Amino acid sequence: MLGKVFISCGQRPPDETRIATEIKRILKDDFGLDSYLAFKIQSLDDIMIITSELRSSDYYLFIDFVRRPSHAFDLPVSLFTHQELALAHHIGFINIIALQQDTAPQEGFLRYVLSNPERFSNEADLYAKVRSLVAARSWSPAFSRNLTITNLGFQQNPFYYTDHSGSFLVYAYQVRVMNNRLDTAATGTVCILDYYVRMSDGARFNSPDRSYLKWAGQAGYERTILPNDFGDMDILSVHADRQGIFLHSLRDTPREPIIDANGVYQLHFKLYSRDFQLTEFTVEVDLHWNSPTPLSWPIPASARLL
Repeated sequence: MLGKVFISCGQRPPDETRIATEIKRILKDDFGLDSYLAFKIQSLDDIMIITSELRSSDYYLFIDFVRRPSHAFDLPVSLFTHQELALAHHIGFINIIALQQDTAPQEGFLRYVLSNPERFSNEADLYAKVRSLVAARSWSPAFSRNLTITNLGFQQNPFYYTDHSGSFLVYAYQVRVMNNRLDTAATGTVCILDYYVRMSDGARFNSPDRSYLKWAGQAGYERTILPNDFGDMDILSVHADRQGIFLHSLRDTPREPIIDANGVYQLHFKLYSRDFQLTEFTVEVDLHWNSPTPLSWPIPASARLL
């Protein structure tokens, strides 16, 4: 997934629309960054879409064009972009690139949020400064303001896992949850299995266990991940004494497999933390369990993060 830039700028045709489209192209072709251009607000649904896009974006680019007022009540700038800037500030963007056209007034909320925006004189100057500032700030498609998931895989050796439901000899499959933000802790981070798909026929099943999954290395199912830090989680496990795919979850009933037949499955998870966008991810599991021999128990499954 590419790092996403929220481009906040006027889009009055034809000039502003053309310039916005070219900046979107520059970000993709020169830096490998995806981007989102907000449309004009028409309804409450539009506002919610823009807010969702803003929350899911990793970077914020603000461009303030000068406009020639067409009537006495018209503004010399886009009020819409200034409203987006206020919303971005509220959501918590701190690494903002702000460019303001020469002679554009720096008034109102803009005066308090942007003490020294970069000025540009014309279209060519704007493109050059976008390239220079994005490079100088090291904006990267590998960065995300939201929680990201990396694959740790099955542990290489089985171990005895004990919780409120019993003690079991297992192989556990783990993922790492990374908080890339430098300013905000991911408080109350929890994860559930939402549903799974049986790949042999495409059948979809809601997870019978919707309780929180366990964080590895701690006796808990909820975790705070500090800024620029990570936590590891047991996403699923396989047991020596019984065929199937199991969860290390908070569910307080006897431990039963969520899937009991061998085969290939895609498991879809939801990860949530306060002040962060909901993260959804998928793990594909190929289960080929056989009753273990007394002297050895090779991993009876393979898995990968999609």
